[in-house]
Amino acid sequence: MSYGAERALSYLYPFIIGASLICCITSAVAWTHWRYVLNACPDTNCGCVLHGRTTYNSFEGGNIAYCHYATYGLLLPLVFAVVLGIYHCYRMCIGKGQRKAGTTTIRQRSGDMVVVTTESELSSDGLSPYYWLPATVISVIMAIYQLIYAAVFTDGFEVTCKQYRESLLKEIQGVGNIVPVIKARLSCAAVFDFMDFLVESISYERRRYGRINTAACLYFTLILAWLTLFGWIVISVINIVNLRRTRSARV
Repeated sequence: MSYGAERALSYLYPFIIGASLICCITSAVAWTHWRYVLNACPDTNCGCVLHGRTTYNSFEGGNIAYCHYATYGLLLPLVFAVVLGIYHCYRMCIGKGQRKAGTTTIRQRSGDMVVVTTESELSSDGLSPYYWLPATVISVIMAIYQLIYAAVFTDGFEVTCKQYRESLLKEIQGVGNIVPVIKARLSCAAVFDFMDFLVESISYERRRYGRINTAACLYFTLILAWLTLFGWIVISVINIVNLRRTRSARV
């Protein structure tokens, strides 16, 4: 059980590391691309592509703090994932924690010799039973933290998508049947495609050069944020199961 758990952890932690890095990179690309274009607020910095809002004559971004959190918010769980991932991958590479097999010979009263082969899950190289308690606490806290991150990003994503639908209707002067099509049928990916080509900077010095695929950046972050949450939940379950299994060894 312990070896199987370590083997699963040696795959899960690298997955979380990769997914978290992609989340940070893709959200940073979207943020840096739109930070000047959407920053049309007179008093505050509202250059974030998340939590955007439509106004009477323009489309403004959300508070820049949302993009700071989307870009840098996963650095904390990333540190834990890197440390624990290196630890478990190293143990798997050098073979520690693997089941140990042994043989012993038993002489019966009749004089016959019986060779018994044993395979033990616990070995001198196995994980200490005291490892699972701090690992469980860390993984549960990181799962909760990741849930907050994914929820905040999803909310900001949906708000911007909904608000730009209204802005798009103003832009194309949509009336009649085009209104329910844009409000109910047009996907957020298509909405962000319109945003890439229709939103222009108000002032010349803030003009945006080139275009990115905003929908791809935001969807990558959105999907991988929830997949990372799933990874932390699986790690938490593995740690909790092993914590309960090794309870007697800690007494």
